[in-house]
Amino acid sequence: MPDLDTPWDLVGHRVRAARTAAGLTVRELARRIGVSASHVSQVERGLGAFSVPALYSVASELGVSMNDLLAPAVEAEAAVAPRAEGVTDLVAAGIVQRVADHPTIKLSSGPQWSRLTAVGESDAEFLEVVYAPHTRSPVEHIHHLGREYGVVIAGALNVEVDGASAVLEVGDSIVFDSQLPHRFWNEGDVEVRAVWFVRDRDAHDPLPHG
Repeated sequence: MPDLDTPWDLVGHRVRAARTAAGLTVRELARRIGVSASHVSQVERGLGAFSVPALYSVASELGVSMNDLLAPAVEAEAAVAPRAEGVTDLVAAGIVQRVADHPTIKLSSGPQWSRLTAVGESDAEFLEVVYAPHTRSPVEHIHHLGREYGVVIAGALNVEVDGASAVLEVGDSIVFDSQLPHRFWNEGDVEVRAVWFVRDRDAHDPLPHG
């Protein structure tokens, strides 16, 4: 079975290729995303990892999707459409993904993401996110285009959205506009697991009201 985890040397190679294609220097990309040039250089050489906010900023600045950066080297083959006589193998068709096949990556000083789709979606991320216990509130807030939907399936997750905070227990859910500054952490004694869906929004999509 191929290794479906995404190593940071592969992510770094993709960041470097996208940065070069965009005509940006390491120093300019670092300035735009608010990190040091040496940190960007370390990530590009596979010696470091981005935080969640930095990763979203990189994708935005370079005009690429999260899947463009995080897809494993070997993607599962999925059918574009069912055959005329119907689907006979849901795994082969990319409809079902076995737990052992979830591509996984660990973010810098943050959670572990496991993609819950057989292949990357062009306009959304469907993830299981794992937060280690006893983590501090991140200094950085995350904000990006899109809308997020999450539900906690184990543990208790600390959340802050647009300056207001709450603790999500098992079964609690959350929905919000991703452009609002937000952050998540786990102050508890046990691991937190949550299922997360992030719907990307194109520039022509209307902003939500309220």
